[in-house]
Amino acid sequence: MAKNKIYGMTNQYANQEEQIRKAKGNPNKNNHSKKKNSNYGGYNATGTGAYVANKISQKAANREKVQLPLGAKIALGVLFGAVIVTLILRMAAFPDSLWLTNISSLILGIACLTLFYVRKHYHKKKSGSGYAMITLLLTIFGVLYTVIGAGGILSLLGVF
Repeated sequence: MAKNKIYGMTNQYANQEEQIRKAKGNPNKNNHSKKKNSNYGGYNATGTGAYVANKISQKAANREKVQLPLGAKIALGVLFGAVIVTLILRMAAFPDSLWLTNISSLILGIACLTLFYVRKHYHKKKSGSGYAMITLLLTIFGVLYTVIGAGGILSLLGVF
């Protein structure tokens, strides 16, 4: 049943007061946080929100913060810079160059093996099937690309 409006649509102050009253809502309705065993309790000390907040903070505290040595950070930066430069040169400037193809494969393999080394020796707490799968893929692709790149360079030099 619709309520009759005392004020007309012409009184802007009355309309504004009505909108404010509607926005505040009825203070007697929807007090979920006062009900027993309510899910709307918020983050009080005994509610379910506190339990969720506690779990999130424990997960953040257990997260391993790996601090790489400065030399490793510099080496990784130089290595990924070299990967980007060789791939750009190979794709854009010299698409038919066998030298750049083999050098980019070699550098990409070394980058994969370096990431494998960092994951294996600096991330001690990590475990799980996904983590093990990524580590295995890094190892396989690192060895594969390194062998392909080194073999190609040696064949271009006439060793094979």
